[in-house]
Amino acid sequence: MLSPKTLSSRFREFSRTHELFGEKEKIVVAVSGGVDSMVLLDLFARERGLTLIAGHFNHGLRGEESDADEAFVAARARTYGIPFHGGRGDTSGEADRRGVGIQEAARDLRYDFLLRLRDDTGAGRIATAHHADDNAETILLHLFRGAGVQGMSGIPVERDGVIRPLLFARREEIEEYARMGNIPFRTDSSNAGDGYARNSIRHHVLPLLKELVSPSVVENINRSGDNFRAAGAYLRGETARVLGSCTIGRTPEGLRISIPALLAEPLILRQLAVLAALEEASGVHPGTDRIEAVLGLLESEPGTVVTVAGGTEALRDRSELVLRRAGMPEPFSIAVDPGRKYEVAGFRFAAEIVPSRGPSAGGETEYADAERTGIRGLTLRSWREGDSFTPLGMSGRKKISDLFVDEKIPLDQKHRIPILLTAGGEVIWVCGMRLDDRFKITPATRRVLKLEFSSPSLR
Repeated sequence: MLSPKTLSSRFREFSRTHELFGEKEKIVVAVSGGVDSMVLLDLFARERGLTLIAGHFNHGLRGEESDADEAFVAARARTYGIPFHGGRGDTSGEADRRGVGIQEAARDLRYDFLLRLRDDTGAGRIATAHHADDNAETILLHLFRGAGVQGMSGIPVERDGVIRPLLFARREEIEEYARMGNIPFRTDSSNAGDGYARNSIRHHVLPLLKELVSPSVVENINRSGDNFRAAGAYLRGETARVLGSCTIGRTPEGLRISIPALLAEPLILRQLAVLAALEEASGVHPGTDRIEAVLGLLESEPGTVVTVAGGTEALRDRSELVLRRAGMPEPFSIAVDPGRKYEVAGFRFAAEIVPSRGPSAGGETEYADAERTGIRGLTLRSWREGDSFTPLGMSGRKKISDLFVDEKIPLDQKHRIPILLTAGGEVIWVCGMRLDDRFKITPATRRVLKLEFSSPSLR
């Protein structure tokens, strides 16, 4: 068992090894009033040169007991000469509003408060009192819920400015420090029951594992967490490499990933790359079922779509996996008058009568016989299934959908390519791609219709 002096020196050594804080830092210490956080506050108060702030969030879940916790922490902070800042929130109401569990709502409200307090006070870090037993419970929870490598690494020592300098210590060591140092603390009555999964693991699962497997089961679980953390760091680097090499392009709407390149990677890296891509495209962490559904697209028929999360969907294109905002573009149809410019559906279009044909601009500029087009009553609309035309240089009809296949136009982009038509509905130009042969410039052409099209969203 560690003595108070040993625990204090271990706290300092652990913090120095992991570079958790410097000599003159300002730190928000999260203090619930329980034994863990009161010991953490005491250990920090013994460090010289630090500027400390005690932050306590009242979740309002236990009525007068919660209010007494807040008053207790405020009084103890005064004893140490440390400024106290309290926050309050309707945790039950937040859980109902968001449709989440009480613990998740409580955690989110608490961290929102601590982050605001850190920013408002100019502190550099937030310190919480998570310890080795908490970490073992977290790893078991993640294991039972089917977590991956990242989840099995447990509670991070430091992430996003939140530090856990007690992760080296066992719960009984912390309690012994409090007893020998006469450090008062509050006991949360909700921790005594088995209403939460974590409490059941604490009261029943871990004691049984200690009895049946090893008295050192907590230490062994934490050691495994360290190994998973190291493996996770390596896999994150490999995932970034795979996603970088497999990604064909990025647009404001999402990602395009080469299916052959992705399939060439080991399964674990395919899974992690898809997870990273989905997080980038949707901004949320998708569930395992969604990741598996997207991986299933790699073997699906072209055109298959899977809804992911955050308003995002995944599409199996011919040789690409497309992650994009859900929903096809709305069909459009606009009347076109020569001499005007148009911006619609993410593209620009212009038509004007010019004296003669000029140089081409790589498909973005085309020239047609103005009189053959009829000039009046022109329409620019989105492509429709069944549209056909006579491609320049050919004599027979061809479906525009076949042109898209020949030109390897991705399935999700063909609806974004506009079609210019005459008043009678004949295709003049598949914009940016091919002119209809019937409207080409000939020696008999007297007036030229210059057509211009550009779209940043198309490759």
